[in-house]
Formats: sequence, structure tokens, C-alpha cells
Amino acid sequence: MRLAPLGRSWTPAPGLFVLGLALLAGACDESNIQKGRPQIAVEPQALVFPTLNRLETGQQTLTVRNVGTATLAITGLRVEGDAAFALDSWNGQALAELALPVGLVQPGAAGASSGALVLHLTPPAEGDFQAELVIDSSAENFPELRVPLSGRSAVPDIDAQPPLLNFGNVGLQSSASLSLGLSNQGEADLIIEAGGLTLESGAADAPFLVVAGALRLGQGESQPVEVIYAPRSVRVDPDTGAVVPDTDALLIASNDPDEDPLRVPLEGRPAGNLPPSVGIRVIAATQLDGTPLADPCAPAPSDSLRFEALVSDPDGQTIQGSNLYWTVEQKPVGSFSEVVTNPDAFHPTFKADLTGQYTVCLSARDPQGNRSLYDAAAACTCAEAQAGGDYQCPCVRFDAYPREDIRVELVWDLLGPDLDLHLLAPDATLQSDFCQPTRDCRFNPQDPQDPGWVRTACVPSGAITACREPNCDATAAGCASGQDCYDNGVDGPACFWRTCSGQDCYWDGRHPDWGALGDAEDDPLLAIDCTGGCRAENVNLNNPAQGIYTLLVNYYAPFQGEAQATVRVYFKGDLVPSAEYTSRLTGDCDTWIVANLEWIDPENHPLLYLGDAHSEMCCE
Repeated sequence: MRLAPLGRSWTPAPGLFVLGLALLAGACDESNIQKGRPQIAVEPQALVFPTLNRLETGQQTLTVRNVGTATLAITGLRVEGDAAFALDSWNGQALAELALPVGLVQPGAAGASSGALVLHLTPPAEGDFQAELVIDSSAENFPELRVPLSGRSAVPDIDAQPPLLNFGNVGLQSSASLSLGLSNQGEADLIIEAGGLTLESGAADAPFLVVAGALRLGQGESQPVEVIYAPRSVRVDPDTGAVVPDTDALLIASNDPDEDPLRVPLEGRPAGNLPPSVGIRVIAATQLDGTPLADPCAPAPSDSLRFEALVSDPDGQTIQGSNLYWTVEQKPVGSFSEVVTNPDAFHPTFKADLTGQYTVCLSARDPQGNRSLYDAAAACTCAEAQAGGDYQCPCVRFDAYPREDIRVELVWDLLGPDLDLHLLAPDATLQSDFCQPTRDCRFNPQDPQDPGWVRTACVPSGAITACREPNCDATAAGCASGQDCYDNGVDGPACFWRTCSGQDCYWDGRHPDWGALGDAEDDPLLAIDCTGGCRAENVNLNNPAQGIYTLLVNYYAPFQGEAQATVRVYFKGDLVPSAEYTSRLTGDCDTWIVANLEWIDPENHPLLYLGDAHSEMCCE
């Protein structure tokens, strides 16, 4: 008969047993069988398996010998006792393929006088296991030989020393290594498979590295493992600017049921001359007239922003203002805006000259010349910079949206030429109103912030206008609200507006009084007049009166080369222009008549491009 793999008992069928004996008799000399006596012996006398893990398979080999004077027939093999024990093979042949009886010749005869029987123990749980191997044979001394089998299942107990690997200070682009001692304090073998040591972060760019193959440690055995720390970058605390240590943990997966995985914390600190930690905040914003903005992160073009530089050197050095470097990394095409660091580089100002998105960045250099870096593409929004840590945002990004109902921007390609933007009021004509100046007596033209300015009445005298100090009673003279009374000593008391307004908003009429006279809320404003070193101008208008406005660009003398001009038209809250026109101006007095803008209401304001029309009107 054939046994199933890893069978526990083995007794051949009667017919097969008789046939086996006959075969043995035919192969041997009959006289020797009758004269000799087979005897059996085994080595060792008992099989003791090593301590195993649960479900781990252990193997032991029993040598079976014929020590008699005649052939020994092995007729049966079985295991009695715990089912964790099992038969495996005879002389390398699986028992499932072996037919009994098996003969062992007497010592000195031709053939094998011994055989190797392999047994397995696979404990299903922790504890002690006992059984007997029973060998049935033709031996006269032990026809039924019993061999004790014993084994034990226990657990390993992993231990790592030291319990924390602290590498201390390690220079950038260098490395340090520490040894971690792994040991087994349990009874069963500790098994760590290949790849069983991993980093908790799982980060491919982690500064910690461990390289170890598979490990098997018996009771009381130990093995060192090398862990490497190689810092390649520095992180700083966004609130304090201090260097943040690199931390991770080594996870050791094993067959220890209580600590799988075992966690060993790792810590190291980049050292050396580290660059300063840098951050930006927007601390204030004011409109063109000086009115503060409630939200400094919601500027419009022409508003002034004030930044605060937050700088800390991890090495404790003092950073001077001369070692701060402000850069406008992103701005609209044609913008000439830059950060103004005079007089205080730690609290500079910035004015957005055009509608669009801006990115302002700051870097700092320590006394040893180590300069901080930034990534403009990863800039914080203004709100993020306000809410985050002090050193979290070396770059801040913000949008400048039009606050007015109408915003017209002019930019050109080259420094040198002086181009001027014009906006004509409804019903104005090119022949009579183009370049008509405005006399604004609401403030001192030499010092708009002059608190002692009193010459507020704009008094015309023929073609000339002048600012005069009111000298009579406006109420008695019947003046309207917003008018002043002035008596020239000839004509008697008369009422005058504070602005002698033309119908053209341009460099010599930057803030004419349009719409409701005396109401500054509906007047246009040339917010930026570029006279040199820049290439942008803009006109803003809130609460416009209904009518058709005309947009023009004039090349102001002297001629300094051709210039390509671009005009963009925005409406309130738009970051993208509703229209954009381009033309080339080729000489002084070249006036480009760009487009008509018909204002009906905030939802209806069509634009009509005038087909690149030009004239030679001069603006003296």
C-alpha cells in the first residue's frame, strides 16, 4: 500500500506484506535467512524538536539500523499521540511513493543496512507536544519499536537597543550612522523577512536609510543593524523660525505576536550654516486718497500695500535690512511696479499699477553669505500669509481688481516715449475739448496734503483760471452746495466751483468735476501719470453719467522713437479686460482715437473700436 503525504501510520495490507516477504526471500540466500536473526536499532533514542513558532514546521531525522545477522523487514510506520507530528520521507523518498515492506540487509552484506526516516512537527498553538513513533518490523529484539517524540511551541520576543536613535546635529549633504541592536529574548526563533525593516513615513526622499536582509535569531541571539541619517534640506518652524528636527520611525516586522511591528523612533537635526527663515505679511493697504482698506488682501490697482518682512536666522545671527531682497516675480504685462524698500526694508510699500495678479517674494542673506531660497510657483495667497506661521510664506500672491465702474489702462513697449491716456466726457468734441485743462482748487497743487490750503474757489478770468481764497458769504450770495463765494472787487460777490473742469481727463486735467457738479463721487481720475521711467497710465471713473465716452492716446513731444501702445478696458470686479486694443504711434502729436464707450448702466456698457484711427492733434 502507499501512504498519504505526511501520514501518521503505515501498515501494509496482508497480501502485500506476504508478497514483500517473498520478494525478500527470493533476493536473499535462503540459508542465511534461516541461520541469521534481524535486529533493529535507532539513533537517537528519542526525537526532541527545537522550540518552534505556532504553525512553523520543524524537522528531525531518525536513523534506523539493522544490527542483526539477517535482513530486517520494516513492515509498518505510524505516529501515536499529538496530531502535530507527521511522517515525511524515507531515505529522501516521500512516504506517499514508498511501498512497504522495506528491507535493510545485515551489516557487511551488499545493500543498505540503514535508512533515514524524516518526521515533521507543526504546532497549531503554543504549548508542549508529545507522541511516539511506532516501527513495526521483523526484528527479534523489538518487533514493535516505540521512539518518543517531543516538541514545544513558544513565541519570540524582539528587543531593540537603544529604543531611540538620535543622530544629533548632522551637516547638510553629509551623513552619520548609528547601530541598532536587535535581539531575541523569547524561546522561539525570531524571524524578520527581507524587506521587514521599513520607514514609517514611507517617503522616498526621507533622510533616513536602513539596509538589512532577512534575519533569523535564536533564543538569546542578537544582530546589529546600521541606520543612516543624511539630511538634504532644512525645515523651519513657521512660528519661531527654529530648525525643525527630521523625525521618522523604523518599523520592524517580525513573527513576535506582541510587537509586530516594533517601532523605533528616529531623530536628527540638520546642522551647519543654515539660510535664514523668511516670511511675508501684508499689514496695511490704503487707497489713492489715503483711506485705509479694511481688508489689506483686497487691493485695487493704484492702492498702496505695506508689507512686513519676518526674518529669523536659525544660527542666531542678526539680519540687516540691507540683506533683504524683495522681488516682484509675477505681474501683468506692461506693469512697472516694484517694491519700494526706502526707508525701511522690513516694512516696504508696493503699488499695483495695473489690473491683474502679482507675486512678491522675499529672500534674506545671513552674515556668512548664505541666502534663503523660495519657490514663486508655490506662493501663498495673501489670506494664507496672514493666517499662517511667521516663516511659512516667503512669497505672497494677490490680485488687484478694479474697484471703479470703469477702468482704462494704457501700457507701451519701450522706455523713453511719453504716451498719455485721455478720456473725453460725453458730448465733448475733439476739436474743442481735447487737451482742455482742469484747474483743481480743492487742494494745493504743489502739496496735496497741505492742511493750510484755503484758496479753494476756482475763478475764471477770460481764458485764464486761478485759485482764490473765498472772501464773501456763500449763503448770502445764494451759492449752491459745494460752491465758494469770491468778490473780485469789481463785479461783486459771485459763486464759484472749486474745480474749473475741462471735458478731458488727462495729465493736465487729472480729476475734473463731471456729472453732478461738486460731487467728487462721479468724477474721473487719472490715477497714474507716467512721465518717465515707466510705461503705464490709467483712468478710473465711478458712477459715470450716461453717455458716450471717447478713449484716446497721445504721443507727447518730443519724439523718442516709435512705440506700440495697448489699451485695456475693465469694468468693476473684472480681472480680465472686456476689450484690448493695440496700435503703433510713430511720432509726436500722433493721437490714436481708440474707441467709444457707451455707458448705459453697470450691466450695459458696449464698446465700439474706431478702427485704428489716428490724427495729428497736439497737446501743448
